[in-house]
Amino acid sequence: MEDELAEQYRNQIRLQMNEEASRRLQEVIDPREDARVLSLSIIELVRDSDFSNSEEGIHPDLILSLMARLGEVRAALMGHGGALTVREGEVEGEFVHLVIGLDGACVACGAAPNTLSSIQNDLLADENIQSIRFDIGILDSYDGIVRDFLLEKSGVKFC
Repeated sequence: MEDELAEQYRNQIRLQMNEEASRRLQEVIDPREDARVLSLSIIELVRDSDFSNSEEGIHPDLILSLMARLGEVRAALMGHGGALTVREGEVEGEFVHLVIGLDGACVACGAAPNTLSSIQNDLLADENIQSIRFDIGILDSYDGIVRDFLLEKSGVKFC
């Protein structure tokens, strides 16, 4: 009986969180712009980017396209002044391999393990994105147990 009640509460909270994330996203995103960047080939966006030239060399639609591929975690990123960065991108046949970073307030947030895991899961749902690794520089913002957790238990890889 106790387990059933706990599960009901979890489901109720999950539903409320989904509704809140959807509401926040509807307030700040332009569905037409999302549709536009989602229609672009992620492979071509990576090919058209020069990752050796920092942010100036990255195709202007690449970050927008990646953000549009995110689910509920996008609401947290945008709501807390965070953003994605792309340090590296490689095209291998019909697949893309990316090294992602965080920018803004999300860099040192205590929720980073869940944020990174959600970003990874959402981006890997795209059939052309084969691997997501995270910029090792993210770990510079953490020490102790959070850093250890990110490295050992979060399910994401750093390079």
